[in-house]
Amino acid sequence: MKVYLWITRAILRVLPIFFFFLIFFLLINSIETYLLEGTGIQAFRFVEIILAAALIAKIILLVDHLPLINRFRKYPLAYGILWKTLFYWIVLLFIRLLVRFTPFLFKNGSHLDWDVNQFDHQMHWNLFLSIQAYYLMLLFIFVTFQELTYKIGIEKMRKLFFGK
Repeated sequence: MKVYLWITRAILRVLPIFFFFLIFFLLINSIETYLLEGTGIQAFRFVEIILAAALIAKIILLVDHLPLINRFRKYPLAYGILWKTLFYWIVLLFIRLLVRFTPFLFKNGSHLDWDVNQFDHQMHWNLFLSIQAYYLMLLFIFVTFQELTYKIGIEKMRKLFFGK
């Protein structure tokens, strides 16, 4: 019975974060699909977006327990929001770069085959940075609501948004 309650609480903590990122990842992917038209670069498939949203939700729950991420809890709310947004954004930037670099690293099987010219031709940096700006806005909104919920409590937030 205790395991069931633990699993239920864990799922209930992950679900709101998962759905938030799933909706926005789908929106960003649809924009990216439109912008990538004719470039030969594939946008992410629906299953990949679901996995990414689930992974981000779990990572955020784990990272929130690190002392480094909560170093501005005693300061005004803006400090913590900016710090967490910047931290998450930099981590996301590295993950996105890794996702985009990986196909070029292992193009001809399992060995490294780095072709800078082909990568630079395939990688559209303006598009990449534009999408990264969307992620910055997304993370800022998420962290703002997360920190507000932490400060005023989940019950009061629920009451503010949904009434009784």
